[in-house]
Amino acid sequence: MKRQRAPALASALALACGLAYVFHALPAQAVGLSQLYDEALSNDAQLQSARAALAANSEELPLARAKLLPQLSASLNGSRQNTDFGGGFPASYGNSYGYVISLTQPLIHVDSWYGYAQGKLAVASAQASFAQARQDLIVRLGQAYFDALAAQDSLAISRSQKASIAQQLESAKRSFEVGNTTITDTNEAQAKYDQAISQEIAAQNDLAVKLAGLQQIVGHPVEHVDGLAAGAPLPPPVPADINQWVDAASDANYQVVLKQIALDNAQRETSKAKAGHLPTVDLVASRSHSSLGAAGAGNFGGNFGGGFGSGANTLSSGTPALAAELGNFGSSYTNSTIGVQVTIPLFAGGATQSRVRQTLALEDQAAADLDTARRNAALSARQAFLGVVSGLAQVRALQTAEQSARTSLESNLLGYQVGVRINIDVLNAQDQLFSARRDLAKARYDTLINSLKLKAATANLTDQDVLQLSTLLSPVDDGALTALPQAPTVPHPGVAAKGAAGKLGRRSVPNTPTGR
Repeated sequence: MKRQRAPALASALALACGLAYVFHALPAQAVGLSQLYDEALSNDAQLQSARAALAANSEELPLARAKLLPQLSASLNGSRQNTDFGGGFPASYGNSYGYVISLTQPLIHVDSWYGYAQGKLAVASAQASFAQARQDLIVRLGQAYFDALAAQDSLAISRSQKASIAQQLESAKRSFEVGNTTITDTNEAQAKYDQAISQEIAAQNDLAVKLAGLQQIVGHPVEHVDGLAAGAPLPPPVPADINQWVDAASDANYQVVLKQIALDNAQRETSKAKAGHLPTVDLVASRSHSSLGAAGAGNFGGNFGGGFGSGANTLSSGTPALAAELGNFGSSYTNSTIGVQVTIPLFAGGATQSRVRQTLALEDQAAADLDTARRNAALSARQAFLGVVSGLAQVRALQTAEQSARTSLESNLLGYQVGVRINIDVLNAQDQLFSARRDLAKARYDTLINSLKLKAATANLTDQDVLQLSTLLSPVDDGALTALPQAPTVPHPGVAAKGAAGKLGRRSVPNTPTGR
């Protein structure tokens, strides 16, 4: 029985190991910008802080309104009293209790009405701050996403470059072994290969850092992001007039809106400070009740033959009156009042005048801050607009440069095959091609980021822009960044060398014996 189960167990273990190897070998699943944005809306700490601040500052309006509404309060009290007269007289004791209900309705409080207006401004400011935080999340996420994508591309290029250099190194070694080239070609290829290893390590580190920055926003590790789809169009700014963007940013930028609200609030604060000179009028009403009770006086009188008022001769003539007084000690009363209370400020030690001067200075500061915000918004819009326009032009130029670098590499590969180019020429041409591709990808990403910043400068960046940007991304890697051209097929070394020498220009190759 055990012998029959052993092969089955071995097969199961082999299958499990094979599946583990397959799943381990699968590349990390890429995630798109739209998915990360949905996660960031729930996990980003800065947005959560802004959401809490919105909830807290939204209570400023109810707090300000409360100062205009009636104020009702009630208080209760109760006590027990014990009195010892001494001299053999019995003690007196009793309970007392009472309550007070008071109502105050502000009638004329000018400062409270200005405070109510400030409460509305506080809510508007909180809403604008939250909208800005949400817009800032899109910009931060877009920046982190495309930074990670650029680092991801750089690592892929570095690995492809290292692989191509390794091939050139092996080719140089074989050529040196058969005596076709000198040791110089091998040494140059080896130096390039060592440099490629260093660049790959740096690219790996940079990618880890950029992905960590993305993780900070979305709240979980990200291993791979979708790349820009092949042939994805980069949208130009609409409208194409930079002045329209600048004017819109000067009016609608969230920082401008917040500073405008701050100026309005400062103006109302000045009015509220001036209201400190004005009287206040309140409607006041109250009702109070108090009950005082005593016990022991009657017993005290009874012990002396019918009480203090019985005419007993055991006490002096003044004692019956005292007994009667103690016997009537318990009492209660209720008091109700209603009226209008006017409070006129006469002199506050100069505090009111000082407060007015202070608020006027703060009003000037708020006006200056508003002017600064308008200028900064205009500058941000101008920079972003120029970044998009120049980025589009740079992309077109780098596309031409990439094509030229590809053609140059093809020519150098052909020249290397026919002997009119040496190994270092091919390596340099490869460097030029990979550098052009890296710069082209970075220019595309920077252009897209600047388009986000341009809309953010005018407070027009929304979730729809994230969805539109996501349509430009694709999880499919077409290999365009890492693909290398193949050298044209040479029909015959002699013919190819003769033709290539005329096209490329012959570069002398030492005919001296190989060796050091």
